[in-house]
Amino acid sequence: MDGLHGLALYLPAGTVALPLAFYALHRRTKRQKRLLIQSNIRQLTLLRALIAGLQRHRGLSNGVLCGDAGMGQALAETRQQLDRHIREAQQLGGSHRDTWNGLIDHWSRLREGRIDDPANNLLQHHLIIRNSIFLMEDVACEVDLSEGRPTLGYLPCIWREVVQAAEWAGQARALGTGIAAAGKSSAEQRVRLRFLYQKIQLLAGTAFATLQRHAGEQPQGDLFRLPDRQRVIDDFLHCIEQELLGQAQPAIAAKAYFQRATQAIDELLALVDTALQQLQPQR
Repeated sequence: MDGLHGLALYLPAGTVALPLAFYALHRRTKRQKRLLIQSNIRQLTLLRALIAGLQRHRGLSNGVLCGDAGMGQALAETRQQLDRHIREAQQLGGSHRDTWNGLIDHWSRLREGRIDDPANNLLQHHLIIRNSIFLMEDVACEVDLSEGRPTLGYLPCIWREVVQAAEWAGQARALGTGIAAAGKSSAEQRVRLRFLYQKIQLLAGTAFATLQRHAGEQPQGDLFRLPDRQRVIDDFLHCIEQELLGQAQPAIAAKAYFQRATQAIDELLALVDTALQQLQPQR
């Protein structure tokens, strides 16, 4: 006989029971943590898809409200995709259930499409996306998803700078799409767009610098594809500068601007996808 069972021959029953109890508790705690990590990764994956869909819905709906009816079909398709994400969210449990319920309720009201004022439409989308981002940060910070692995030391940058940069780009897409659809912009809109431009530039720059530094410390090949992604972001910023900020009556088509902005947002969200893929355990 070996191990703890062997010790039982020589030690009092209480002496053996205590280590066994601690071992069982350790196993149970470790399993509960693993289940929590898996649940949170699932929630983060869903939130990534939900945030991207809400951002797209915001831009398309603003384009439609500002006069480009040609975006209506894409808007309806995006709404259907969001409905699927929401149905998945309804199946979730856990400690963030109340916050999820708030997002689900907000979407149930927003999806009806009864808002006919572009400014209010943008505001409602900003609110639900902001709350989704807050939830993403809470879920990401609830437990150490990296489990101490140095190769995942960049994760805080993903949940903060990268996601925030994608949101500022999403707001610039929505506002700019409306401006392009209307064929004109007010001084107030241009001031707001300039602010968004600066936020994208700052946060994306910070994120790329952080990820570049991490890649140097923890070589993982061309994991982040930073030069290519930086180029797309710079192209989008140049488009904002030239097409919308440089003139009060822009000539760029709403769909063309929307696509340029979407390329930039997709590159930022691809960094979130990279993180989520690395979090998938090889077990």
